[in-house]
Formats: sequence, structure tokens, C-alpha cells
Amino acid sequence: MSDSPDFPDSLDFEALEAAGIADPLGRADLIKYLDGLGFTVAEMAEAERRGRLFGLAGDVLQWSGPPIHTVRSAAQELGLSAEEVARAWALLGLTVAGPDVPALSQADVDALATWVGLKAVVGQDGAYGLLRVIGTAMARLAEAESTMIRAAMPDIQMTHTHDELATAQAYRAIAEFVPRIGNLIDVVHRHHLTSARTYFEGVVQDTSASVTCGIGFADLSSFTALTQMLTPAQLQDLLTEFGATVADVVHADGGRLVKFIGDAVMWVSPTPGRLVQAAVDLVDHPRARETDLQVRAGLAYGTVLAINGDYFGSPVNLAARLVAVAAPGQILAASELHDKLPDWPATARGPLTLKGFDAPVTAFELRARDADGPSPVG
Repeated sequence: MSDSPDFPDSLDFEALEAAGIADPLGRADLIKYLDGLGFTVAEMAEAERRGRLFGLAGDVLQWSGPPIHTVRSAAQELGLSAEEVARAWALLGLTVAGPDVPALSQADVDALATWVGLKAVVGQDGAYGLLRVIGTAMARLAEAESTMIRAAMPDIQMTHTHDELATAQAYRAIAEFVPRIGNLIDVVHRHHLTSARTYFEGVVQDTSASVTCGIGFADLSSFTALTQMLTPAQLQDLLTEFGATVADVVHADGGRLVKFIGDAVMWVSPTPGRLVQAAVDLVDHPRARETDLQVRAGLAYGTVLAINGDYFGSPVNLAARLVAVAAPGQILAASELHDKLPDWPATARGPLTLKGFDAPVTAFELRARDADGPSPVG
């Protein structure tokens, strides 16, 4: 690392070229910038070998640390087999070149030690399931961050700037948010744990993974046509607004978002009344009416399995099939849900032939209650 403030005289450009850095004199501004951040010639040369000299300043803020562990050495430190460590890493959605290639940092190994300790408490299946959820969630978060940054900060792309220094500086500026986002994730995680605990206290039946709750699906029935009418930027704005609206409505009505699937959303609610109210608020949302968005919903209620942040069982399948056959602006509810809310305005529909169900299904179209009507049961 150079401590001298005199640039470029303090840099040995011949040594840089000998180390494998192409045209160091012609890239003096970039190299001066990296030297000023404290990078050594060896670190620059390694980045150059990866074709990432322009990305070095930001890359180091994303790394968890230098790759000093192989899968085998990590396994030895954790008291596991190399196969177990490789499987855990794969469940996180991550890959290594081989068991003897340095790829893991000390922070990586320490993080896996948390998984090892948790496995001793909740069992192997539970711990493996958590790794899958974390990997999927972090992969989605990383893609969302990358998309957002590319759109908002085009200077991080060499194909846009054609200037290594400008790209390095832009990338460094945004990469400085990585540890801060990590802190944000930690805080939000803690709050969601409290929220999840409160929710499950109202729906658990026993010590198993079974819960009794409402399942809702909603989607944009006009979405295919909209994709052909809107520009990519307009479509992005539409989906962003739809997602924000869904989150606001579901949370306001006491539900929990499970997942987005393209233009569709799945949520759960602790009571039949809250489930239906969330559906009504989504279908009749003022913003949806203003933009001619046609939301439809399918609802069911019953006992399902809550595993790894998702829900499984016949009520889930039924709600998903009902939304698929609902008309724009329509809410179709399973008969079991209707039975829980006998005073809710409803009209029988069907019998409906639904994929995956042997017998025709009778559903009920639910409507918004009058403002002075009776309160829902549950």
C-alpha cells in the first residue's frame, strides 16, 4: 500500500505492468484512485486477472472477507464433513469451484457455525429448511437491489460510462450502503419475528406445523393486456405500485404477505373476516379504480401446513384455483369460508370445475358490506 501523497510519481508503473495490469500508465487515474483507497499492487493485479480492476473499490465492500477457507478446511473448523458444508452452501444458493479451492471467508465459516448450532436445537430438517429460505430471500433481495441500482445509477456500468474511474467511483459510492443495508435487515428481521409470533399465537392448533387460517390469492386480471400496452418503465411502476398497495392493505387488515408470483399475491389472515376484508379492500382499492386495474381474488379457510415461510394444503390449492376462474373485480370464496361468515353478502356460484379437484366445487361471490351492515364474524 502506498502512503505517499505524490501521484503518480509514487507509483511504479513498470512494476504494475509486470504484475499483470494492462496499460497502467494509460489507466493512471484509476490506479491512483485505488492506491488512495489503500489497495496493494497484488490486490490490483488479482482484480485485473478477474477483469474487475474497475470494480475492485466496490467489490471489497460486498465481500464477506478474503477467501481463506476451502470447503474442507471449513468443515474441519466446524466439525463436519466437506459434503455437509457443501450442501449447506448449496442450499443457500451459493457455489464453490471445488472442495479444495479457497472460496470461504472466516465470516462465512462463522455464519455457518450459527447454522450448526441451530441444527442442534431444531434438528437437521428444520435447519436445512431455514438455509433454503435465507438463500431464496437473499437472492431475491440481491436481484431487487441490482435492478434498482442499475436503473438509478447507470454510471456503475462500464458500457454506459466507458470510463473506468467514473464507474469505480459510482460503484464504490453505492457499495458503501452494503453494511448499512445489513443493519437494516437485522432490525426489520427482529420486528418481523415479533409480528410472526403474534400471528401464530392466534392460528396454531398444537405443536405441529399445522395452523388454521384464511388463505387469499389476488391478481391483476388485465395484466397480460397491460404488458402489451405499457412501456417497460410504466410496467415497472405499475408492479411497484401494486405491490405497495397489496402490502398496505393486507397489513392494515391484520394479514401477512406470503409471496408475490408475478402479478399475483398470496397472503394469510388469522380470521375469516379479516381475510375477506383484505380481499374487498384490494378489489375496491381507489388507486386500482383510478388506473383501471381489475383485481380479482380467491379465498379459502381451513387447516394448512406452515413450513419454511410458505403454506401447503387443500385450502391453499382451492384458493389458487378460485382466483384463476374469478372474473375481473370478483371475489370467489370457498363454501367453508362462507359458512364462517353467514351474514356477509354473498351469491352462490357454480358448481365450478377446478383443476386438481375431482368433484365440482360450489363457491360464493362475496361483495363489500354496507357501511352500516353487520360486522363480520371472526
